[in-house]
Amino acid sequence: MIWLGLDGFDFELVDRLAVEGRMPHWKRLSSEGYTARLTSFVPILSPIVWTTLATGVGPDIHRVLDFQQLDPATGMRVPISGNSRAVPAIWNVASESGLTVGVVGWWATHPAEEVKGFFVSDHASPILFEGLPRQGLAFPPSLSAGVEQISGRESVVSSEELARFVAVPAGEIAAARGSEQGLSNKLVLLARAIGATRAESRIARELYDRNLPDLTMLYLEGTDVVGHLFASDVPPRMSCVSDADFARYSHTVDEYYALVDRVLGQWMRRAEEDGATLIVNSDHGFKWGEDRSCDGGSFDPATAGFWHRLDGVFAAWGARVNRSGERGHASVFDVEPTVAALLGLPVERRAPGRPMLEAFRGLSPPPRKDLASEIAVRRLAAEPMSEKEASEYSKRLMALGYLSGARSGKLAPPGGDRPGLTEAAWNNLGLYLSNLGGEAHMAAAVAAFQKSLELSPGDATPKLHLAEARRARGEQREAIDLLFQAIAAGQSSPERVVLDWAMYYDVKGRELEARTVLERGARLYPDDEPIHRALALLFFKAKDCRSADAALSRFETTTHEPQTLNTLGLVLACLGRREEAVVLFRRSLALVPDQKTVIESLDLLQKSAASIH
Repeated sequence: MIWLGLDGFDFELVDRLAVEGRMPHWKRLSSEGYTARLTSFVPILSPIVWTTLATGVGPDIHRVLDFQQLDPATGMRVPISGNSRAVPAIWNVASESGLTVGVVGWWATHPAEEVKGFFVSDHASPILFEGLPRQGLAFPPSLSAGVEQISGRESVVSSEELARFVAVPAGEIAAARGSEQGLSNKLVLLARAIGATRAESRIARELYDRNLPDLTMLYLEGTDVVGHLFASDVPPRMSCVSDADFARYSHTVDEYYALVDRVLGQWMRRAEEDGATLIVNSDHGFKWGEDRSCDGGSFDPATAGFWHRLDGVFAAWGARVNRSGERGHASVFDVEPTVAALLGLPVERRAPGRPMLEAFRGLSPPPRKDLASEIAVRRLAAEPMSEKEASEYSKRLMALGYLSGARSGKLAPPGGDRPGLTEAAWNNLGLYLSNLGGEAHMAAAVAAFQKSLELSPGDATPKLHLAEARRARGEQREAIDLLFQAIAAGQSSPERVVLDWAMYYDVKGRELEARTVLERGARLYPDDEPIHRALALLFFKAKDCRSADAALSRFETTTHEPQTLNTLGLVLACLGRREEAVVLFRRSLALVPDQKTVIESLDLLQKSAASIH
């Protein structure tokens, strides 16, 4: 088994590049093998989902829930590690069953684990971990020097090389890389992503060729990083992208994915020569087309997650694979049971997924066992991280859009001998549980959000999520109060949130709650036209046209929105002020001529006025 994990790999992009001849190896793999859309879960965060992919269980069981964890003795935020994982991964199960394994770069795997084979932790990647403590990097420890040597050589990307990926002169590239901007500079981070892709691929290939493991697992982060950097720059040009940036970066993604395709081809050759089954999958997809938006940046911590699609990629290729011309459907929970079945291994009894029997010949469901109690996980010792080093890691997370500045600094030491959960981790646990549904899960989600707020009382995000959980449980008064507490705490896009909540209640037929949200929102944002328009429409539907007019009339002389003019027209017609309504409808049609219902309303008003006269 050769298992390649490509973060954020998405069908829309790679299929287009295959058609254009930029990814010939992917074209061959997808046409000769089996592919399926792979549905992820919320929250779509890399450490969480990749740990689920490796264990088969959700984050409520495996307990990897954030990019950071808390040092139990000091409360310092340090990089998420394998010490947070509460269950064995498939490499532990394989080793315990007598198979040889090789793991390189998988998320949340530092320090390296003792396996029957080789293990290189995620700290080998220069994207997030360059210059940070290296003890425990590889197992056996004797591999560390060679891993460092390969990483040091392959991760160096010259300015001349980088110029192939961007339409920027080499001198300008060198100047940007020599500045003190660090990872906040696109070119610096692109070079890191290219270097990490080359280095980790080379490490995995050399160790594979030397050991020929029964199970090889390689994870590459650059496919997601490049998406966050340049998804807005791919054709067609978005309105918020300047002509200069489009000229510089419109081909960057194509060039990087051509590199990824060469890596894919190297593993396809090995799979073909060694009779291996090759699996390629992502943790989620990425927005590359019409679903891109100028409303939120792909690198802004508040909006970066909105660039992820829930559906990612699964592909299998090899002699055991059933070739299929139609794309199937599967879940991220199904990948580990599938790999386990192919290797003849048991899966965790609590794993909710199923093996993809339809994708392979002669495949049977694997047995289920209580693996958490039967298989011990042994890890190497790791050097403690200093506050300065932990702070540097946090800065890199912020530069990548993974972390906001509000989530930094120490928390109360959790104690015990295992890492503690950050406030973000508790919030993520609550999100996961609330999306499972059911009263028991919702009650547990509420408890998780409350724990998040205990650690960080001023954090708007868990306040909003707690409000949503209260709303789902029918506790509407408490939910609305929490909504406005979250807004007061700095919730992003608060006006949009107010409108979303009002729409939710309106669709549910809960007019009282919808009006309460809009009235409080209107008082909080007296100059927000969409909120006042929504409130006016609500009053109009309730035939309270005077209140509707009071809510919206202040915008009559200044608005350039046809929706506002149309709403005011309806309200004034309701109040018997037909001539004023006619004027408003004409203004609306002057802005957008082809409004069928407005034309009909105007015609009726004019006929009515004529009959009166």
